[in-house]
Amino acid sequence: MSSPPGNRIKRDGTADLLKGFAVLFMIQVHIMEQFVSTDVYNSMIGKISLFLGGPVCAPVFLAVMGYFMASSAKPLAYFLKRGLLLFLGGILLNLGRSANLLLQIVRGDVALDPWFFIMGVDILALAGLSLILTGILRLIFRDTWWLFFLAALAVAGVSPWLNQSGSGAGVSAYAHAFLGGGAGWSYFPLFPWFSYVLAGYAFRLAFLQNPKLKEIEIQRHFIYLIPLWIGMIITIPYAATITHDLDGPAGYYHHGILFFGWVILFMIAYLTLMKLVDGSYGENRGLGIVKWIGQKVTVIYVIQWLIIGNLATFLFRSQNLFQFFGWFVAVTIATLFIGFLVEKARSFLNKW
Repeated sequence: MSSPPGNRIKRDGTADLLKGFAVLFMIQVHIMEQFVSTDVYNSMIGKISLFLGGPVCAPVFLAVMGYFMASSAKPLAYFLKRGLLLFLGGILLNLGRSANLLLQIVRGDVALDPWFFIMGVDILALAGLSLILTGILRLIFRDTWWLFFLAALAVAGVSPWLNQSGSGAGVSAYAHAFLGGGAGWSYFPLFPWFSYVLAGYAFRLAFLQNPKLKEIEIQRHFIYLIPLWIGMIITIPYAATITHDLDGPAGYYHHGILFFGWVILFMIAYLTLMKLVDGSYGENRGLGIVKWIGQKVTVIYVIQWLIIGNLATFLFRSQNLFQFFGWFVAVTIATLFIGFLVEKARSFLNKW
């Protein structure tokens, strides 16, 4: 989620822009999933919302994370420690965002399994496990970029088989959910989502080892990417079908190598667009806010989930389309305001 684990380097404006927009799209899709009625969820607006909350969100987070990890000179111990902290942070976030619901379960107001919500496999836990595994793979693959890319293809390729296999019961079921499987609480398991971290890592190594790639001017070579854009537009209905089927065995949370390949091509086109936007309008005040969100991505992500998760206890699948837009504006403003206060407090404490 945060970038990068390792030595401080000059901020990449395009990366901050990618992460900032990803957070904004993620806020709206979380509201669509949690607040909005089934009729709206299954409407064309709902499908558009879920698509915008798909390829430009989690895959972008993870690919950017992997991209910057490739520049880190930190030892394995650092990756193990930071990965464990992120994993535990993901569990704590589950407790925080489900606090209202868990309280109702404890009081006996609702009859639900609390572990379903406490052990939810969200993106923070995934990021922690990805850090640990990538740190280990660095020792094996060294700086061989194509080995990391082959590993990404392998992870995406075996995901459908793993997601269809049995997950056991009790503790083994919750452990299996972090790897894959069709459990209802397995949103971002390692298979297939670790593949995006590996892909980002591989691309970064390829750029570092091939200086000529850095010299390519996107403005001059943009015409060569037009067929890619056309292909993306033509195949959007296929991708939208996947993103609207969140929990299915071949849906968004548990997709296979075909959708992984589509997302990689999509991200190349999307990255090209964001680089053009950053190069031409990077100093715009509005984009500056988006970049700030990207810089504070972990804090903003946690805050929006704490707000949405606890409100969902009262609003689950009850809001209409007009209310969806209203909640998106209200939650976004509240999240940014609280995030600003948190960063101010952190800055004040750091001075002391």
